Amino acid sequence: MGSDSPVGPVLMLGGGLAAISFVTTLRGNGFAGEVCVVETEAEPPYDRPPLSKDFQREGDSEKIRLDISRAPNVEWMRGRTATAIDTRQRRVRLTDGTELGYATLVFATGARPREIPALRDAGVPLFTLRTLEDARRIRAVLVPGARLLVIGGGVIGLELAATARGLGCEVTVVEAADRLMNRCCPTTLSSLVADCHRAHGVDLQLNTQLKGVDGARVALSDGSTLEVDAVILGIGVVANDELARAAGIACDDGIFVDAFGRTTCPGVLAIGDVTRQRNPLSGRFERIETWSNAQNQGAAAARALLSTEPAPFVELPWYWSDQFEMKMQVVGLAAGDAEIVRGVPASGGKFALIQVRHGRAVGVACVNNAREFASLKKLLALSHLPDVAALADPSTDLRKIIQRAI
Repeated sequence: MGSDSPVGPVLMLGGGLAAISFVTTLRGNGFAGEVCVVETEAEPPYDRPPLSKDFQREGDSEKIRLDISRAPNVEWMRGRTATAIDTRQRRVRLTDGTELGYATLVFATGARPREIPALRDAGVPLFTLRTLEDARRIRAVLVPGARLLVIGGGVIGLELAATARGLGCEVTVVEAADRLMNRCCPTTLSSLVADCHRAHGVDLQLNTQLKGVDGARVALSDGSTLEVDAVILGIGVVANDELARAAGIACDDGIFVDAFGRTTCPGVLAIGDVTRQRNPLSGRFERIETWSNAQNQGAAAARALLSTEPAPFVELPWYWSDQFEMKMQVVGLAAGDAEIVRGVPASGGKFALIQVRHGRAVGVACVNNAREFASLKKLLALSHLPDVAALADPSTDLRKIIQRAI
């Protein structure tokens, strides 16, 4: 990875959560040099998780604004976009021709929703959800009786489906895989999520793909058709790494970074959803698209930049999702060789699922069980499992079990 460079001035591309975490940490650790943030959106910064839930119900953008008060004396250039980078001269050109110099450049450019080009002129309102403006457009169509088609059974699509159903919409979810949340949650939990959605009237079409759209009529791969008023795509995202790639920085649908946020180019860091980083559990370079990763990787990279003995960022990836009565928290890997069930799995119940591989815990999923999540996360740091029977018994004290195993 690129060698260390003079720290300031710092130029940040992107103004979301990772960027704010980075600049806030810089200021909080005594950095008084120049900091400039270039952000494509004209909006003041906001939190993304509520876009599929609370904002759809309430529509209050001020409730989701991110706090930038702890990052004083930062120049915010909103509504501007970088178009070219000269890493030799350490300069960045913007769309309006402005050129900005830097000693440290930080990519926090995030990702954009994956699209289906054939749907662009389909004749039915088509939406993706990434920005506040996207959320406003979606909110306008979530009215009682609206017929909504969600393509993709991942977290965002399912959160929107649950929210839309709660607002009185008729909702169909089409998922190409044989289960929901296929990449990010255990099979047991996936089945319960499906049961929960069906119980609330969501029409789930698994092992199914979109074949075509003719006006308001949608054709599916099983030969069926349905009439819809709007389509929401939730089929994943693509990293905004084009500028980095053009500058010769190593990328593969994401900018490769080490545990200090450094890219392969001296003086250039990357943080948040745009990065491809090593997962401490799988050992693979992955894009970790979670709120917690953006927040904590951004802070860790800022501390590393200012430190002569930086600490590597090795936090376990985790996320949460609220869908109907299910409040889920998931950390680590989605599957193991075996599974320990703590409690009785039910869509409205309180339980935990522990994934086991080679005699150690590699993943945990908690449902309506936030109190135990912090303790169960600690299992993943242990080289061996505590007593399995005790772990499976919801009446046992987790803290004592784990403390004895340390």
